[in-house]
Amino acid sequence: MTTPSTTTAPPQSTAAQFRQSVRPWFDDFLSFSSLSLPASIPELSLRIQRNLYVFRVNYLLLSLLIFLLTLIPHPITFIVFFLISIAWFYLVFSTEEPLVVLDFEIGQRFLVILLSVVTLVALAATSIWWNIFLSVFISALVVSLHAILRTPDDIEESPYGALLSVVDEDEPARGPYTLV
Repeated sequence: MTTPSTTTAPPQSTAAQFRQSVRPWFDDFLSFSSLSLPASIPELSLRIQRNLYVFRVNYLLLSLLIFLLTLIPHPITFIVFFLISIAWFYLVFSTEEPLVVLDFEIGQRFLVILLSVVTLVALAATSIWWNIFLSVFISALVVSLHAILRTPDDIEESPYGALLSVVDEDEPARGPYTLV
């Protein structure tokens, strides 16, 4: 007896995952119509969790942009880190096939280690630690502000389930407790 074969989708590459995770900037990420204040602490927690997950690549790109903007007073350092950023996005995130140099295949893990070392050497050589601190502070402020104010698309369904009850003044009080 034969069983029907189930075909599974091949695992996505890093480049495909990257392209899929970048949501349209002007439609979703910068939509002013979806900005509002959260009504409660659980809703605030839910918004932060979902927005940090959904917009993680957008937040990373925004943080990189803020970092590069803090380097404008240092043009040589700006150019160096701009080129390093391009190398990261091209070599790690946008290529689907392995890099081949002189008939040698260079693996993804080696590229990440090499680019990490190059980035750390560039950080140490340029001594821009104050710019890093400033850009991390500004990025954290902007990212948390967006994550708090943006209403996720699927906010109606709460992970807290029945623990959250919507109290409405028009309805009679539920349960044996009454307002004092």
